[in-house]
Amino acid sequence: MAVNIVDLGVVPYADAVKKQKEFFEKRIEDRIEDTVLLLEHPPVVTLGKSASRNNIRDYSFFASRGIEIVNTDRGGGITYHAPGQLIVYPVIKLDPPMRDVSAFIDLLEEMTAGALQDIGVSAGRRQGRRGVWVSEKKIAFIGIKLRRWVTFHGIAVNINNDIFPFEMIDPCGEADIKVTSARVLKGDELDMGEVKKVFSKHFSNSFKKGLVDVIEIA
Repeated sequence: MAVNIVDLGVVPYADAVKKQKEFFEKRIEDRIEDTVLLLEHPPVVTLGKSASRNNIRDYSFFASRGIEIVNTDRGGGITYHAPGQLIVYPVIKLDPPMRDVSAFIDLLEEMTAGALQDIGVSAGRRQGRRGVWVSEKKIAFIGIKLRRWVTFHGIAVNINNDIFPFEMIDPCGEADIKVTSARVLKGDELDMGEVKKVFSKHFSNSFKKGLVDVIEIA
């Protein structure tokens, strides 16, 4: 199973959704192979299907900086995006016997944790809580959508981005969540080009193997 990795650079959220849906429709029609999109967003707050605007602690913080607050059709709650945060959107067709949404999310978390470990961040999963964590702090957020068993939306990983704006929201709708980034943990900014290479390797290799093994052990 071949996987294409496409680096879109820094893309405004609305444009990224439009571009992602173009890949999505082509994948549904089998006009392209499975594809993983890598990108970054200008500052934006996004609300998934389970999000509430009550999860925004300070509207004035975002309004004064011209930061848009956008409703989305992905799963999950509220999160914040900004340059330096790596966005990974897998546009993947889940064919039988791989149609297990929970196992697919497990796989995304495992791949993200593995890639972070390769760049020197001791990340992992937490039982009963989605996303990827470093000790008690969250470093990556997951929200996906499926239609006709093709996935879109995906993962946001804090690499070099400013994490202070997360203080102005309840990340994922949970007031107790504390957030960190690779830059905070390593004490220096990382080369995003190199980070993308590591993530590309993990996602490409994992999707080439397929999801069957993951589902069997989940």
